[in-house]
Amino acid sequence: MGSDHGALRFGLVVALSSRKASTKELSLVQDSVFFIPAKYARGIGLSLLAGWALGCGMASDEGASQVPPSMEERTPTNPDRNGDGFVNILLLGSSESLGGGLGFSMDLVATELAAALVSSGLSAEALNVVAEDIHKSKPVVIGLGQNGAEYEYMHHSHSLAQYYYWPEDQVRRWANLKGEGEFPWDHVVIAPDPYLVSTLPGYSAFGVHKIAAKVAAGGGQPLLLMVWPQGNASEAILDRMEQVTVRVGAGASVPFAVAPAAAAWRDVTAQDTSRLHPSPRGAELSAAVIYSQITQEKAPGIEPSLAEVAWSAVQAQRGPDGLWEDGDVLSPFSGAGVREDIISYHHTGSSSERGILGGLNWVFEQASETLQNGGESPINFNYGRANSNFEPNKRYQVDPERFQFSFGFPMQDNGNHGDVSMLYGLDRRDSGTLNDTDLGVAQFMVAEGELPQARAVPIRTLFAQLREAIPEQSAYRDAWHMHRDLDKASGAFMYTLLTGKCALGPEPEDRASADWRSWTAHRIGYITAWTLMHWESAPACP
Repeated sequence: MGSDHGALRFGLVVALSSRKASTKELSLVQDSVFFIPAKYARGIGLSLLAGWALGCGMASDEGASQVPPSMEERTPTNPDRNGDGFVNILLLGSSESLGGGLGFSMDLVATELAAALVSSGLSAEALNVVAEDIHKSKPVVIGLGQNGAEYEYMHHSHSLAQYYYWPEDQVRRWANLKGEGEFPWDHVVIAPDPYLVSTLPGYSAFGVHKIAAKVAAGGGQPLLLMVWPQGNASEAILDRMEQVTVRVGAGASVPFAVAPAAAAWRDVTAQDTSRLHPSPRGAELSAAVIYSQITQEKAPGIEPSLAEVAWSAVQAQRGPDGLWEDGDVLSPFSGAGVREDIISYHHTGSSSERGILGGLNWVFEQASETLQNGGESPINFNYGRANSNFEPNKRYQVDPERFQFSFGFPMQDNGNHGDVSMLYGLDRRDSGTLNDTDLGVAQFMVAEGELPQARAVPIRTLFAQLREAIPEQSAYRDAWHMHRDLDKASGAFMYTLLTGKCALGPEPEDRASADWRSWTAHRIGYITAWTLMHWESAPACP
């Protein structure tokens, strides 16, 4: 049923709605949505319509029969969760991976899922299946260094976190996730970048949890898709994808299920290859898994062997017991496990490091441990800027004989554009250097073999959350230096990553007070570190 043709060109979204029939004929609109009015849908299979709209061939894989079971043989659970008479499903995936190559696009998956739903007996006029690409690109002007020299670089979104915090059209995006846009979503399927799931699972978990919480706040049901990388479906990789995804799903603050597509792909004997990812059979299998997870029935309208594998995988899902521990996947966001009462530090001496030191001191004043400058080698940690393109002498230092751990952070942009450009700088910018974004720093540490000593401080991610909690919050206390509360968030993040503990006190009652803003910064630092360490939502502080 799948085809390579057209999906990348259009970024397919399949949507059928009688509500649009009066105003739209078959057309491609701004959000890449195909609206196929009822007068076209009646009597024509949805798979044929999708193939027609994309210019795809209609032959099914290996000529397998697509005849769905009769209505008497199936009693699927109604996927219309909100009871409004429509089934609205949003699928989020990325066409491009942060690690290079393809991510996990939901374009063909949307086509196959819609076909299965129509084959189940659902009216085409009452169905909207929408695929959205979380990969975005935008040229953004930044100010570099204390003098604020202006440069324009292309910025990119690959992670769910960057998609969530991408400034352009953010208000509409958040409303859409809550079902307050064109469609009130019954289900939102979340497909993270496979590279991030495998390499930086904590950051992938952070993005999944942010999206899921927003969806649940609007009454929709999140569903986490277990993905796999293009060109590498080895047993070890599929096992890692399963282990991480189940852990991430079990650790969320809002309940949602996992659709075990990667686990099912392991059992597909005739795996195909394609210039797309997932491949046509991979997309059909993923759709079958999503259908079975939502309805708790085998998917109709899908190649029978794939539908059977998908249904078996859904039935055989295991819980988080017996899965990997945090230390089984070492990353720049792994916990340091420091258990000493006196924790020693060293920094490179720039004004940015001195600002963060103020935040560290503020957090340690609330903690049981004592922070000490220097001491006998190896000192517990040093920290410094991570950028290799600007004053490299002020970077963090990886030297196991002198330091147990080394923390690096991306140097802040200048305040002339930074309150905007910092929010675009979570994932990747085309500046000619890798380590000038939150995830770029982490990638550099992995690529340069700096683990197990190196740790990344995602300052822009911390600022994005501060801005979400306090919309008027700036990243700066002057034209260049970071705001004291952002320094406190960084200090809290580092404290929790170092010790695995929380030193957060009771929430101040006055939410307009400076104390509450600082408490919020402390809380953001703690919960971010905990999720990046443990791939789960942070518990309340004891």
